[in-house]
Amino acid sequence: MPPMEAPFRIDATLQRVFDRGHAFALGLAGGGARPNAHGWCQIERPDEADGPPTLTWTIVVSHEVVRPLLMDLMRLLPDMVTGIIELGSRDAFRTVDVFLSRVPVHLDRFRGAWDLFEPILLEDATLAVGVNGEHPFVEIFLDQDKQVVVHTEAELAGDIERILRRFNVMRQPEEALFVPEAVLQGIRTRPVLVQRHGLIMDTDQLLMDLRAAWDLELDVDPDRNLDGQGRNIGRTLWSGVVYMDQEDVAGRRGAWGHFWGVAASRREMEESVIEFIEHDDTWELLDMMSLDRAAFDDRPEELNELPTSLPERGVLVWRVEAADTNSDWGSDERF
Repeated sequence: MPPMEAPFRIDATLQRVFDRGHAFALGLAGGGARPNAHGWCQIERPDEADGPPTLTWTIVVSHEVVRPLLMDLMRLLPDMVTGIIELGSRDAFRTVDVFLSRVPVHLDRFRGAWDLFEPILLEDATLAVGVNGEHPFVEIFLDQDKQVVVHTEAELAGDIERILRRFNVMRQPEEALFVPEAVLQGIRTRPVLVQRHGLIMDTDQLLMDLRAAWDLELDVDPDRNLDGQGRNIGRTLWSGVVYMDQEDVAGRRGAWGHFWGVAASRREMEESVIEFIEHDDTWELLDMMSLDRAAFDDRPEELNELPTSLPERGVLVWRVEAADTNSDWGSDERF
């Protein structure tokens, strides 16, 4: 059977950034600086309530070493694993979205999606990706800067260090691997994907596929509306997009539903949208593509007269856009 064709293309016109022999991911457009050394450092974490002490390795290598190093490290994973994705959030009260597998998935299933989307995961400088498993506990994480972070119980220390020696990656003082904050703030990123109809063109579309492959869900409390400091902020505005379809005489057709609403939790907003679609009886909900809280000052023009004392939960603005076209199947509606 021929291999599955990747549903995306990396932009071949991009020039990779190098600094003193250190290759960066294609998603870095400039501003990056090579650390003083390639290598690894390690810290020991004390006993936790339900487990033994653990070790964390931070590994800094040039881009061409990242993939083979990850492949060797993944051989340490158990049969059942949890996928991890981190990317910048559009939520007004959170800076990073973390998605985790709801339940462990088989390693073959995880690797199938990883292998398919690997070029994006290695080259996109706006997302981080990882995997962890139990028995033995091991977590392998590739951060936005494409440093590799490994977190394990002490019993795997020998295996980790043997892998690092095979790649001639040596222990270094922590300060040798440190990149100054001023440099990090000056980093400029860029898209790495070809913008072409029928292909994955951004991380939103990538996340949709990985959510299905790794059974991911956003790692937040769905029943409480908490800000970044863990404070409950009550009712807020929400903005989101759902994917729907319907069957007519011409066959099934898909559409995007764009909405604004008010709710006191993520679950409450999801339930309001589901109730709204079911009551309309025109569309069948297939997936909640995005759902984020919005600052009151960022509300659309249709909600200019909305009082700051937000009303009870519900959908306030609704617009349907035909999938794969530029036309709408109905004007904006305000409720």
